[in-house]
Amino acid sequence: MMTGTFTVVPSPRIEELLKTALAGIAADIGALELPGLRAVVLGGGYGRGEGGVLHTETGDALYNDLDFFVFASGAGRALMDRIDRALRELARPWTEKLGVAVDFGPVKNCGTLKKVASTLMFQELLRGWKPVWGTPELEKWIPAADSRELPFSEAARLLLNRGMGLVFAGERLRAGDTDADFIVRNMNKALLGAGDALLIAAGEYRWRGPERVNRFRAWAAEEKLPAEYVALYEKAFRFKLEPLPVLPEDPGSQWRKCREFYLDAVRRAAGVRNDADVSRGLSRRAAKEGSLKELLRWARRTFGVRPGRAMFEPPVVTLLGRVFGLLAGAEEELPLCPPELRRLWSVFN
Repeated sequence: MMTGTFTVVPSPRIEELLKTALAGIAADIGALELPGLRAVVLGGGYGRGEGGVLHTETGDALYNDLDFFVFASGAGRALMDRIDRALRELARPWTEKLGVAVDFGPVKNCGTLKKVASTLMFQELLRGWKPVWGTPELEKWIPAADSRELPFSEAARLLLNRGMGLVFAGERLRAGDTDADFIVRNMNKALLGAGDALLIAAGEYRWRGPERVNRFRAWAAEEKLPAEYVALYEKAFRFKLEPLPVLPEDPGSQWRKCREFYLDAVRRAAGVRNDADVSRGLSRRAAKEGSLKELLRWARRTFGVRPGRAMFEPPVVTLLGRVFGLLAGAEEELPLCPPELRRLWSVFN
């Protein structure tokens, strides 16, 4: 199948729109004349060539946010803050013009990227990005890792964020909200994230989306996962490429199907069968990543401590256990997110 530069689903309109927009954004960045700024690249779905194409009555439109990564050389804290502020201001008119969020991530010095090289976000960036401004040398700055080397906390992070999205979608349904885009998008992201997290936890992750779908199908057969999970995962991936944000006839029932798959994914990632064992299982899987640094990070941001060995684990692992408990305890009613969980997620997300 023919594909585009930014999408899998061919769309000349999206191609032209993004090429023109990136040229304009590059010109605006150059006009800022920011000292120390080394490069800006487009990552995310469109950077990987797997962005969404939303078909509308007036033609194809963007669907995903534009995620830009910003790199500097030898910038101190004050200069980094200046760069971040300037790019946030630059993003506002482009967000309004393009109709999707234009997001510049916090600037990072090239020489410090080894510290984040083990994360899924930067390993995926390394495998798929588009140059926008400056002279990017990502292959030199970010050490490549095999997908089997991704730490378990990256699977936990993915499950945490997608679980929170599922909670928020459930809250909207409970309130009678008819925001189909938010609800359907977060249900599909929960399905896709659950499958991706299972592959990470099993050391079977693949960098390209179509390859992940094929691997998940084969892995699910090996592990004897229900065929419905595979169908849900494949449908969610298709939604990512060609979104159709329309509420199903019975959205509550669909939400519960998403929850069932998600909860089973957390149990399997934790290596347990019983809900009561999930938190311990998650802690055990992340034991190698525990450190005094994680204890101090939790204490500094929450002014508290976690009990037992959990005090040393990555915060995303602790919070995932809480999200699992919230969703697992919601038998019939759609759950409401406790304010404290929402606050902690915003702190450590």
